[in-house]
Amino acid sequence: MNTPRRMSFVSLTALVIVCHSALFAQEADTSVNYNEVYRFPISVGVEAQFISPMKLFGTDYKGNFTILDISSLVRFPLASLPILQPIARLGFNITKAEPDATYPDLDKFNNTRIYLAGGLGYLHKFNKKFEAGADIETGIGYSMFSKIDPIGGDTYGAWNFQAALGGRLVFNPSFNLSLNFHPTLRYFYSFSPLVRFNGFSVGIGITADYRIGTDPDDPRAEIRSLEFSNPKVDDMFAAMQSYYISNPVGEVTLTNTEKYPLTDLKVTFYQPGYMNIATSVAEIGELAPGASQTVPITASFDQNIFALEGVTPLTGEIKVDYTLRTRKASQTVPVTYDLYDKNSLTWDDDRKVAAFITSGDSALGNYMSYLRQTSKDVVNPGYSDAVQTGIQVFYGLTEIGCLYQRDPTLSYEDAKGNTLVVDSVNLPRETLTKLAGDCDDLTVLYNAMLESSGIATGFITVPGHIYSIFSTGIPARDYRLIHPDKNMTVAIDGVLWVPVEITFIGEEDFESAWRAGADEFVRFVDDGDKLGLYFTTEAQQIFRPVGFQERDLGLQYGDRTRISNDFRQEVNKITSLVMNSYEEAAKAKGNKGSYNTYGIICARFAAYDRAEKAFNNALALDRNYVSPKVNLANVYFLREEYQNALRLFHDAERVLKDAGAVNSSGYARILLNISRTYYELESYDLAAEYSAALAEVNPAMADRYAYLADTAGGRAADMSQALGIQFLEED
Repeated sequence: MNTPRRMSFVSLTALVIVCHSALFAQEADTSVNYNEVYRFPISVGVEAQFISPMKLFGTDYKGNFTILDISSLVRFPLASLPILQPIARLGFNITKAEPDATYPDLDKFNNTRIYLAGGLGYLHKFNKKFEAGADIETGIGYSMFSKIDPIGGDTYGAWNFQAALGGRLVFNPSFNLSLNFHPTLRYFYSFSPLVRFNGFSVGIGITADYRIGTDPDDPRAEIRSLEFSNPKVDDMFAAMQSYYISNPVGEVTLTNTEKYPLTDLKVTFYQPGYMNIATSVAEIGELAPGASQTVPITASFDQNIFALEGVTPLTGEIKVDYTLRTRKASQTVPVTYDLYDKNSLTWDDDRKVAAFITSGDSALGNYMSYLRQTSKDVVNPGYSDAVQTGIQVFYGLTEIGCLYQRDPTLSYEDAKGNTLVVDSVNLPRETLTKLAGDCDDLTVLYNAMLESSGIATGFITVPGHIYSIFSTGIPARDYRLIHPDKNMTVAIDGVLWVPVEITFIGEEDFESAWRAGADEFVRFVDDGDKLGLYFTTEAQQIFRPVGFQERDLGLQYGDRTRISNDFRQEVNKITSLVMNSYEEAAKAKGNKGSYNTYGIICARFAAYDRAEKAFNNALALDRNYVSPKVNLANVYFLREEYQNALRLFHDAERVLKDAGAVNSSGYARILLNISRTYYELESYDLAAEYSAALAEVNPAMADRYAYLADTAGGRAADMSQALGIQFLEED
């Protein structure tokens, strides 16, 4: 083997070893299109080829020749398909004879050839370092034979044609430098009579290319395909944490500055220190070249924001991850804003105050339990439990010295409606600690305590003011059972609600606070622009309660005797107003039904003396009127005057039997009450007898009071209290 061929073999071996090492040292990431990511606009190179005839196809140079081909070439990867690369080549080759005994005059065929060729290459990247492919070229050249003397000249020249089909094995030490092993199959044809070199040959080539461009992995080549326009985030408030999850706090406009579409755009917002993970803002499938899209920014903060004090300037980050022609990229833009602590808000939406109504606070639950315990022995069983709870809270807060105090720095009146002014609202536990607050603080505290007892609340806003309202759960048609003045209650969806001017706490009684709230509601009810009515539960669907740290408040609950006395006096006053209204109606109408109704109301409120008088007035108008007869007997029963009760029950039984009304619901109730009375007198046999009679008339009722059929007595201790006394409205 001659020296050039030996060099070619050594070079080939070395290149194959290097390429093999690169291929297995760097596994390809199948998610990356290396042809796209590491594409280059143009490359220039130099190639050296060692050529020998391919005698397999009958080609015979008739002697030994050394042919060295040196060329420069340019490759242009197609923009839309970079694996296809047009090729332009300019080269020359030197053919030098090696004379021997057989062919002693070979050196006259020494020649130099210049040629120009072009073609198309295919080159696929397996990873960043290794690629392989093939190419095809055709071209034309001119050979010059200096030792063949033409007629009348010193040099013989001949035009010729060439074609080549080659393979490439490429190793890239860097993005810009490429080393190629390039074996080729060539065909040569001369247009002159000198056809010695016509036919097929093989070439073994080594190429060094320089690729224009910047390595995509170089920091200087970082993709910047997006332009951010007007990125902004508004000032935020810790109390509105839940609101920001689904409602925009700012926006950014994204513009694709590339000539190609961007795909799989994922927009996030992240605030270090106050988010566990970045908030996913939007996903955009494709953004066309030159297109823009405005993205609203949302934020999902963690609980750390509730530890803030005052105003904290922050810098967040809007980030967009996207794909450009299979290459992953990301860009970020900073945004600055102020984050206010959990007590701050602006009054652009009155519902925001619901975020401060923290009914789940155990400190409120404990205090509420204490208040319920102080009054449990004086609770009126017939009056609205919700209103009585409202009274308990009112006087409980009065007892510990809680007072209305206008905010010395910025009151609700000054802040309301001004979205540029930041107001401060105390959490209920903070107001309990300070024992003072303005109208929003006290409304929040009052509502939170009622909500902790399972009472639905709301809040009313009028110009410069906010106060509480709560549900009684009583149908609107029964307003007189709450207060004789219909305007003292607000009918909402068929249920009565009670407005309370909570700023009267510590200064006035509950009924005055109630009346002030009702009067203010009536004053503005016809002006929808000035009056707002919101429900805590609904508002908290948007503005969830803020987070807080549970700790003992060290709260002194106050004197239970004073709370109980104030509560009892207030309930007695209000129930007296209700009873008085029914009494006045009965006197005005003067009929037996009105007195019977009046008596039922009195009995409901445990005013048994008034009830007895009312039922006797009804009976005085009609001695056979069954309803007041039964109801009066019920009063005797409740006062444990069982013999008097039994006498009247039997009298009513007789009246209904004489009237043939033994199948009426009233008759069934009488049988029940007689059975219960005998049971209380420990006449269990008679109780069972009337229970059996009841079963014939109303089996369901008898089953409900099944203990009455037990002739041995001994019912469960709470059985008689489980089901109430049956009063009759009408016969």
